[in-house]
Amino acid sequence: MNKVYRFWIALLGTVGSVCLGYFVFLIIMIGFYNKFNYIWLGLACICGGLIILVRHYAVRNKIPPKWVTIPVEVIVGISFLVFILTEAVIIHAGQSKPLKQADYLIVLGAKVNGTHPSLILRYRIDAAAEYLKQNPGTMVVASGGKGNDEDISEAQCIYQELIRQGIDPGRIRLEEASVNTRENLTNSMKLLDPERDTVVLTTTDFHLFRALRLAQKCGYQHISGNPARSVWWLIPTNYTREFLAILKELICGNF
Repeated sequence: MNKVYRFWIALLGTVGSVCLGYFVFLIIMIGFYNKFNYIWLGLACICGGLIILVRHYAVRNKIPPKWVTIPVEVIVGISFLVFILTEAVIIHAGQSKPLKQADYLIVLGAKVNGTHPSLILRYRIDAAAEYLKQNPGTMVVASGGKGNDEDISEAQCIYQELIRQGIDPGRIRLEEASVNTRENLTNSMKLLDPERDTVVLTTTDFHLFRALRLAQKCGYQHISGNPARSVWWLIPTNYTREFLAILKELICGNF
């Protein structure tokens, strides 16, 4: 077996092992409910299949035909470039600085565990509370409906946690009907004037680019981002999922 085949087998084996290990880690940490996590198991299986294919050619000391290798190399190269550029845009947007003394701050909901915020939602609430304490004239819209596996709505959870952190309940408005980011934004528009009011959008850093673009598309004229930090061990999953979500929005013409 020549060095080229050994290199690819070693590379695919390493990538596959990392994907499989990360999948097992996620199952241990959060269980089986998150379907997107299975993408890591799928990638591990793909790597395993490619190793079998490479070994097939290596054992026979054959070189795959160019009509196979060239299209694969082009597709992989372009895909990798698009992924890197998109992630760079996502990371850059996640460093945004919010406008001070905004009229409204919108907190986008995330999963609620019973009546308690998930870690992602906790970080969003913390970022919102910090901004509201520094900008006492800003009203806040807590946005997010109730999922089948949640005991209260995401908006109600945000409301309760903000009050616990000392935010005056009179500053908080609830939007409890939305089930996705676009609905968060369109339903929250009914509680403010998107053309005149200055608005700060609080969501997790990886989500901020897409959320701001959708907000602009919905008609928000004066909007800026207030990023909340990511859960570190979910960074590979969340940034990969966000890349796919942005591609979907582009294909659907939502940007």
